[in-house]
Amino acid sequence: MRIVHAAEVGQLAKPMIHRRSRGAGFSQKVATPSVESTGPDRPLHLHDKQVIVIIESEGAVFDINRYWHETAYLPSFIGCFGSNVDPSIVGEIWRTVALETSLRGEHPLVILLAALRVLNVLFPSMQRAVIIKTLEKYSLSEKTFDDLFKLDEKHPVEMMIIDWFSMAEGLIQELGRVPHFSTAEEFLRSAKYIAPRSEVLVYSYLAEMSAMRMWQNAGLGECFYRIAGKERGRPGEYLRAALSAGFERSSIMAIGSSAEMFRASQLAGIRFFPIVPGQEEESWKILAERWFPAYLRGEAWKIDMQAEPFYEQMCSEFNVVRTAGNIAARLELPNVSNDRR
Repeated sequence: MRIVHAAEVGQLAKPMIHRRSRGAGFSQKVATPSVESTGPDRPLHLHDKQVIVIIESEGAVFDINRYWHETAYLPSFIGCFGSNVDPSIVGEIWRTVALETSLRGEHPLVILLAALRVLNVLFPSMQRAVIIKTLEKYSLSEKTFDDLFKLDEKHPVEMMIIDWFSMAEGLIQELGRVPHFSTAEEFLRSAKYIAPRSEVLVYSYLAEMSAMRMWQNAGLGECFYRIAGKERGRPGEYLRAALSAGFERSSIMAIGSSAEMFRASQLAGIRFFPIVPGQEEESWKILAERWFPAYLRGEAWKIDMQAEPFYEQMCSEFNVVRTAGNIAARLELPNVSNDRR
């Protein structure tokens, strides 16, 4: 199995691949009319449409957002930045920002900045204000969060941020295998049967080798054609590379659970199917049983994807004050004034 940049998948625009095996070369066969493909005995559920299915690995296939945030980033956030505040409140702030807003699926440091802002609206702290300013320096300028870890000399505030990240990463290393959605696996294993001329490409926010290990450890190593990690750019860059490789927009569909993949698909003019957070199993079931077959027939518009909660969440721009107010109302915080909400 190969790990390949989307720009290299131009080979797929040539005659499609029909069989594959681990560690072996790929045979190609030109799709030409034949008795097998046109005869009366051809199963009605097989479709001739050539389609490239691009799937977002984290959040859509693997329950990595909820799993890692609940067991690693959230407790680390409480331990490093929740001083003098009820831990249950601090945890609810992280959970809301990371899993229930349009920031779902964003880099942990992006979520950290947003969560600290919300926490500081509810419980002002000069120390947290300094940390927020430091994070803003990397998010609002040409510097990137990666530059934070490359500094030769680090300010104590920067060290605090790095310590939080290191603590969370350490907890993640102890967690072991990440759970995946069973209905996602069912779709992945049936896609070739439903559409023999389909190919599955995986996009991951992890390093490619880490993503590969995660898929193989889950027993899904044979369920995709190629995989691309964060080394290949953001989702928008990956989709544009696929288009520049010769694929037609009408033959590409994307499946994802994050606002970034949704926006990237919209900008690229690629059809998108949302995996709704909290309803992942049901979303994959709708995709496999109803939407994907309809898509192959050119009738996807007839299917109710039941994705209104997804679009409401992803199309709502994150607002610090509004999020803080919603959390305060939900938890009935007595010490938060209406002005601060």
